[in-house]
Amino acid sequence: MNGIEPAQIPQPIQEVLRKILELAREIEPYIQDQAADSIYIDVRQGSWTRSMLEQFRREISPYDGAVELLRYAADNAGTEVNFREFLSQSALTDRQVRSELGAISKVARKLFGRKSWPVRTRQGSDGVMRYFMPESIAEWWMADAKRETH
Repeated sequence: MNGIEPAQIPQPIQEVLRKILELAREIEPYIQDQAADSIYIDVRQGSWTRSMLEQFRREISPYDGAVELLRYAADNAGTEVNFREFLSQSALTDRQVRSELGAISKVARKLFGRKSWPVRTRQGSDGVMRYFMPESIAEWWMADAKRETH
């Protein structure tokens, strides 16, 4: 921290800094870089452009379960969805989807040099994974899905 040890920072200041970081993470999905036509998701997923999303979609198309989960997140854009809810409305098995999520991580690593998905991910306190797709990314996702069906 620029030569300052965390122990040197008074506890109330550390708490304020933790709160600021927490708030910053909450607003990250809404930050857009208009100049680069990219959407910033979060520090782990980074920024996504439409061309990145199109390329990713093409490469993950064999993984129906993963694609269906991302479509579910797009259908509920701007709202956090959880894995159990997704499975309850899907005919897919937990094992199939988890396996395919691992596969699309490998695809992303091959394409972008890191595991990056077009959703913010987090594990809830109940152990269930949650996914949040920003509305702008969802618009691209849905537009690309419409083009694929025509």
